[in-house]
Amino acid sequence: METINFIIYIIMTDFTIGYLSWKKNNLFKKTLDSHLENGLFNIIQNKLIFFQELSQVEKQIAIDYSCNYIGDVENIGILNAFIQLVENCNTKYFIFCENDFLLLENTEYNLNKTLEDVSNILDENEYAQVKLSNTKNPGFLYCTPQNINQWLSTTQEDFKYKVESFSWVPEPEKYYNNIEIINKTYKWYKVNNKDQRWSNHIYACNTKFLKEIIIPILKYNKYTNPNLDIKYQGLEDTLCYPENILNKNDEINEKINILKKRIIFSGGGNFYHNK
Repeated sequence: METINFIIYIIMTDFTIGYLSWKKNNLFKKTLDSHLENGLFNIIQNKLIFFQELSQVEKQIAIDYSCNYIGDVENIGILNAFIQLVENCNTKYFIFCENDFLLLENTEYNLNKTLEDVSNILDENEYAQVKLSNTKNPGFLYCTPQNINQWLSTTQEDFKYKVESFSWVPEPEKYYNNIEIINKTYKWYKVNNKDQRWSNHIYACNTKFLKEIIIPILKYNKYTNPNLDIKYQGLEDTLCYPENILNKNDEINEKINILKKRIIFSGGGNFYHNK
């Protein structure tokens, strides 16, 4: 008797994936095709796009891929777009995805099982950030050393992008002193806030954490720092260096202290930065 192979997708209504796109429509469609073809659209029903420089062309992309959309006719920058995506999220978990993160074929990680792991991790750690890039094949990284062998030959305990380094460090739990292993369906590496700066590389968080802690910090710095780079680096600069925020009040100081409790996980993701 012929065996029929099939995949059962569990629809996860607790997730929203928020896409950020800006005038790279062919690249974005390639990204969306990979998400569609590799099962993400069967699992995550809540899909929201923020389009910079929104026109009828972008609206049609959202329609073609059955996504909700918001946007602005101008390029209002990553920071402002991120704020709007989070504020328009009505689910328990939020995935932030820029327009150039392909979903790899599910040869190593099953997407359903990955997202089950993610939801369990987020439920157990309210200030968690779960990185969803493929650990060993994440695609383009800004922090990759020019000479990896030379980099590996020295002590790197103070390196601030440890999660990204897992793609060139053979056994992170042996190379670093402060890496924990969390076993769910897949093996996840766990690091603390001081070991991993915030980056826009695709990740999932509890929406409550983003709305109650992250967004207020971003808005405060946006309104009090006239030199903040709203368009490009302002989001990462704010969250990587909150000590530089000017004229902090007690409420913001409290939120920054919570931000420093962030715990970062990486392991079971299967996305690739196609920059």
